[in-house]
Amino acid sequence: MDKYCDICQCEQETQVISKKESLPVRGEDIETVSDIRVCLICGNELFDEELDTKNLERVYQAYRNKHNLLSPLEIKQIRESIGSGRTVATLLGWSQATFVRYEGGAIPSASHHEQLLRLKNDPSYLNHLYDNNGNKLSDREKKKVQDLINKMDSPDQDPVVFLNKFFAQFYNKGITNIGFDFEKLAAMVQIFAETNRDLVKTKLQKLLYYADNLHFKRYGYPITGLAYIHHHFGPVPANHDLIYWALESVGVIETKPYDGPYEGEILISTEEGNHGLFSDEELEVVLTVAGYFNDFSATRISDFSHRERGYMETAQREIIPYSYASDLKLN
Repeated sequence: MDKYCDICQCEQETQVISKKESLPVRGEDIETVSDIRVCLICGNELFDEELDTKNLERVYQAYRNKHNLLSPLEIKQIRESIGSGRTVATLLGWSQATFVRYEGGAIPSASHHEQLLRLKNDPSYLNHLYDNNGNKLSDREKKKVQDLINKMDSPDQDPVVFLNKFFAQFYNKGITNIGFDFEKLAAMVQIFAETNRDLVKTKLQKLLYYADNLHFKRYGYPITGLAYIHHHFGPVPANHDLIYWALESVGVIETKPYDGPYEGEILISTEEGNHGLFSDEELEVVLTVAGYFNDFSATRISDFSHRERGYMETAQREIIPYSYASDLKLN
């Protein structure tokens, strides 16, 4: 293709080359491979709107992959599962234009992305949004959302089946090297609730992280098959709200208000955790983690986890690869 070259000051024959670049996205330099049109005579890089648009899409996708963000297609699917853009934007408390931008490829703010994730993964969140903003919908929109909520609350919604299907993606993508095991997760949570007095969610999230990563460090694979992400308060399981919904829905745990200076909930095991589900090596790791952190408060274990290399070298909402398990502070 011939294009005008500013250096040659005439039209010249061009070609497209691939070039490694580091481009800024949200204040962060993201490495990507861009397709660049260049002049065959002098090598000058030329403007090509079509290529530049694709390069921008490519670097945005690289940013999404790094930080485990929803794609525009996934955001569109969330909207389509509920209704029009206006309906979903109203429920979320956004403008319709904001939702349109996200479907078009703009990267959501951290708070908006958190809302979208909950809307995608937490069946109870739609009900919460409807309670808060349902009065702003038209009668037709209200009926559609109410019907959807009633369908989601129906008895045929099996939380364990739903969770198994959802977490299969982490194994399929190679993020974990074993499939998700809900029964082992449930038993592990119950053991931690039994051995750690006044267990709160923040501490449980760190206990799960250390159990899976310590087992990976020793034996090359995690126990539960969960994936973990970088969060403000330390490593947490990906989509942890969905996990708690399932654990409570099937009666693995119950919650009670925390009797102390801070608001919160304590997790209580409904029965003794099944030790027989674990191999001797797995059970030893679970009990080692439970014992080591037994006297740690939620704040102390969070601070401890912040010093892990896997946490320090990842960004907010980015998946913490199991490859960092070799550097874990526990042995």
